[in-house]
Amino acid sequence: MNQHSLSLKLMVLFFVAAVFAVPSAPGVQASVPGDTRHTVRGVYVYKKDSAPRSEFESSFSRREEGGRVFYDMTEQGKGNYDKYENISWNIQARMEEKEGLLYLIESRRVIKDEGGKTIIEYSKVFDYEKRTVHYRALDGKGKKISEKIFRLKEQMTDDSTMIYFLTAFIARRDDKSYRRFYLVTNEPELYKIDIKIIGVEEIKLDDGKVISAVKIRIIPNLGLLTGLSKLIVPPTYLWYRQEPPYQWIKYEGLETGLGSTHIVSYVTQGQLK
Repeated sequence: MNQHSLSLKLMVLFFVAAVFAVPSAPGVQASVPGDTRHTVRGVYVYKKDSAPRSEFESSFSRREEGGRVFYDMTEQGKGNYDKYENISWNIQARMEEKEGLLYLIESRRVIKDEGGKTIIEYSKVFDYEKRTVHYRALDGKGKKISEKIFRLKEQMTDDSTMIYFLTAFIARRDDKSYRRFYLVTNEPELYKIDIKIIGVEEIKLDDGKVISAVKIRIIPNLGLLTGLSKLIVPPTYLWYRQEPPYQWIKYEGLETGLGSTHIVSYVTQGQLK
């Protein structure tokens, strides 16, 4: 492998490590509380000293339409992220439940400056008939920055819906065949990701409640370079409630890429029982 190829692979690795820092949700098994709407609030803090960095509110709701079941995910956040300071973001995603699984239909992420002006907008549309994923990025004036078409794969999600996808993994963690998924990012690129179960830990919430949580690690599958990545990039961990409805509780890892802020994100309040 030449030096250019190695450098490219490492750049891919650093970007993928960053994707997991954004609280979001994906598509596989529906594991939402009995209520039709589930809302949580949380924060990002610096890993080194737990100082606040940003905050968010995320909601997931169920609705029936024409005999079909859909789930809508929304998220609003504000604070600092990557190179941006005092920004806000909004995420909207729509999924459909079929035979106990969630299939992502579309997602949209908008990042705005402190004055409310759009900096960039990302969108992805999943077409299950054509077996394609249509990605597009627009600037603040609605001008196209980039566009790409991906082939749709099984167990596939994007960075705006990953958390609910991994919720489904927790529900199926005894199934050893369910250890990998595909992730569409805003680069835009498509990556193969491996999931590793670390174990069960007790997590104390802000309100004093203690919850048993399953800890998992997310590992970009880069073939022969996968082992090297573990030495260069700090590990990415996520924690989920051990029992149904397997809600997301905590994230730890890099915020964007190599040299970026090492952060922890966690739920501060919501319908965690």
